[in-house]
Amino acid sequence: MSDVLARMDRAAEEFHSLSAKMKRIQFTAVLSETSEMEGVVRLRRAKGGTIGVVEFQQPEQRTVFINGKSVQVFYPKANTVEIYDASKYTSNIDQILLLGFGTSSAELKKSYELKDGGPQKISGTDTTRIELNPKSAELKKLITKIEMWIPDGQSNPIRVKFSEPSRNYELVDYSEIKTNPVLPDSAFELKFPANVKKIYPQK
Repeated sequence: MSDVLARMDRAAEEFHSLSAKMKRIQFTAVLSETSEMEGVVRLRRAKGGTIGVVEFQQPEQRTVFINGKSVQVFYPKANTVEIYDASKYTSNIDQILLLGFGTSSAELKKSYELKDGGPQKISGTDTTRIELNPKSAELKKLITKIEMWIPDGQSNPIRVKFSEPSRNYELVDYSEIKTNPVLPDSAFELKFPANVKKIYPQK
């Protein structure tokens, strides 16, 4: 595992941005059901925190926009945007967004207990699985365990799994990963129609 962490350290020093395709599988334990979504993710490290845009195309079009202490989810068909105050979890959101993409081993060890999960093949690719167990009580309320699968000789995961206290989990597969691509500012802007309906679920 030490060689994988060393590669991640080198990549973290150079990390500025990322783009990738993603496939997200969510499992709901109480219903024993899974749902799948496909889309693209773009990340940029900024002074105020991580800026992230996730555009889901299938099965339902929606865009998740994360900027500093705000999370917005836009549903174009319904012409609605859900706005969340994420200030309490800003550091955790940054950690989760950048997990494996620009996070050094020292940063990981501050927040997680790391365990070597050993070698494993993912879609024919040789990887090392790393298990991360949250240290903080705050993060444990959201996530009980995170697993990353990092290909041999590479520094970015091709799969990340988040397990929740409810026994739900989220599995994200990444492909066509591009590190530090030149992305215009417009790639991180979320523009709404003038008549969009704003919803504040936390109120």
